[in-house]
Amino acid sequence: MRRTTVTTPRSAAASVARRAAATMAALGTVAVLVPGSAQAEPVTTIVPGSSVLTVSKLVGNVADGRGCTVGFIGQRPDGSRVGLYAGHCGDQGQQVVVDGRIVGVNTASSAPSLTKTDLFVVPDAPDWGVFALDPKLAKAAPGGRIRPSTVGTARAGDQVCSQGISSGWRCGSVVSVDGGYIATTIPVQVGDSGGPLIRTSDNAALGIASRAATFDGPLRRNGSLFYDLGSALRASGTSLVVG
Repeated sequence: MRRTTVTTPRSAAASVARRAAATMAALGTVAVLVPGSAQAEPVTTIVPGSSVLTVSKLVGNVADGRGCTVGFIGQRPDGSRVGLYAGHCGDQGQQVVVDGRIVGVNTASSAPSLTKTDLFVVPDAPDWGVFALDPKLAKAAPGGRIRPSTVGTARAGDQVCSQGISSGWRCGSVVSVDGGYIATTIPVQVGDSGGPLIRTSDNAALGIASRAATFDGPLRRNGSLFYDLGSALRASGTSLVVG
């Protein structure tokens, strides 16, 4: 989970300037046992807020990788379902582990690039990723606490909540929307990346957790940036599964 410094304008309706980036906090590396008899086990159901690991190294039946949170469930034009999360959670082609089993693969992702001094090359670069599932091992379906009704457009002042594998269920408000990113007062931790942002008034799905943020101003406080879900869906060629 990266951290960004956000300059909060005096007027809440004004746009947010995000040009300075602080150091990047690396996601933890976790060892996972991958059973060899996975085909014989029950199918795993993945829902918004589920824990997922993208494999960076596999030795025998032990996988090391980066832990993230599933944001939403998407559907391709052919009807197959996929998981949506943050692009920096994994690269295209990396295997995906859920509940200790390799169940799929990261099929597409787009994430902001960092310089050697941890400054964002393009501060507003997209941060979204898609992973496909082996239907013999896992399925993606609506469920859990996040049950989106539609894809919404975030506005300053919206009351919102998010689910993360580290922070759990947390709520706050939208500070502003700018450059494809939604700034909120919800604090996030390592592992919450990819998690869903939903508006409480209508259960509209708004965004995917990208990174932690510090808001400058009279009241310095910590919050978060979520990448706009509508932009992620358009770029990935998927639609939101509601319910």
